[in-house]
Amino acid sequence: MRSLLRQTLTFDRNQPPNWRRALRVTVAIGLPLFIAIWRGEFLPAVYGGVAGLYSMFVDNGGPTPERIVAIVYMTVGMLLCGIAGYVGRWVPGAPLAFLLAFSLMAGWLQGTGTSVELMSKYWLIAFLFGNSDPRLSPLAGTYLLLGGLTGIVSVLIDRVLAGKPEKQFGPMLFEAISRLLRRRHSNGHFTFYFASKILAGYAVGYGLGLTRAYWVPLTIAIVTVYDPQLSIAKLIQRLAGSLLGALVGWAVLTWCHDDTWLALISMALGAATALLLNRSYWMAVVPITALVMVLLDFGYPQASTLLAIARVENTVLGCAIAGLGALIYLRLQQWLPRERRKRRARV
Repeated sequence: MRSLLRQTLTFDRNQPPNWRRALRVTVAIGLPLFIAIWRGEFLPAVYGGVAGLYSMFVDNGGPTPERIVAIVYMTVGMLLCGIAGYVGRWVPGAPLAFLLAFSLMAGWLQGTGTSVELMSKYWLIAFLFGNSDPRLSPLAGTYLLLGGLTGIVSVLIDRVLAGKPEKQFGPMLFEAISRLLRRRHSNGHFTFYFASKILAGYAVGYGLGLTRAYWVPLTIAIVTVYDPQLSIAKLIQRLAGSLLGALVGWAVLTWCHDDTWLALISMALGAATALLLNRSYWMAVVPITALVMVLLDFGYPQASTLLAIARVENTVLGCAIAGLGALIYLRLQQWLPRERRKRRARV
C-alpha cells in the first residue's frame, strides 16, 4: 500500500512544463468569462469556461485541422447532450434512458485513445450538467459554443506565435479510428462495467439527496479508465487532489467576490493545470477542483463552505464507488470469455 501511494503521488521532474498548453487554456477560459462580464451574463458563463477548459484535454497536438475537428466534435456533442439532459427532465424515464445510452457509448470508446476517450466522457458530463439544473438559460448553450470557439482560437494563436505545430503527445482522432477498426473484441465487458458504475453513482448520489449529486457519477466517469488497476491509482490521485483543491477553492470564494478577479484567478488555475498535468496528475487535480468551484460561483453565487463540503463528500463517494467497482471487475476478469481465451493461448 505504501509503495502504491508513493508511486501514485509522485512528481515527474523529467517532464518539462507545457507552456504552449498553458497559453491555450488561459485564452480558452478567459475569453468567455470576460465576454460574460462585459455583457453582465454571469449565470451561463460557467459553461463557456468549462468548454474552454475541456478543449485543452481533447487537444493533444499534431496537425492543426485534426485538433480543430476534435474540439468541434467535443463542443457540438456537449451541446446536444446538455440539451438532452435539460429536456429529459420533463419526460418520465428519459434521464435514466439518456444516462444509460451516453454511459454505454463512453464505455465502448474507452481504450481508443486519450482525445476520444475524454471527449465521450465530456458528452456524458454535459448531460449530467444539463440534467442537474432546471433554471438553465438558453444562453448556456451559446456560451458552451463560445467556449469551444475560444478553444479553437487558442490553437490558432498558439500556432501563429510558435510558428510551427505542437508535437503530438497523445492519440487523436485518426489514431482512435484506427484502434477501433483494429479491435479484436467488442469491448462489451468493459462497457457494461463502466455504465454500471455510472448508474450506481447516479442512483446513490440522487437517492441520498446530496447537494450537487451529479458530481458522484461525474467523478466515477473521470477516474474510470480502461485499465482497472490504473483506475485505482487514478482515484487515489483524484481524491488527494480534490481534498486540497476544495480547500483552495473555498479560500478563493471566501475572500474574493469581484467577478474580474474571479475570471483572472480562473485563468491562472487553468494555466496551473496545464503546467502540472504531464508531471503529476494528483497535483493537477488541485487547480482543476478549485477552478470548477470558482466557475460555479462565477455563474451563480454559492455559500463557499457548503460548496466545498459538497465537492469533498461527492468526490469521496464517487471514488469509493469507482474503487469498489474496479476491485469487483478485477476479480471477475478471470471468468470472462476473453480472459479464458488468453489463458488457453498461454498454455
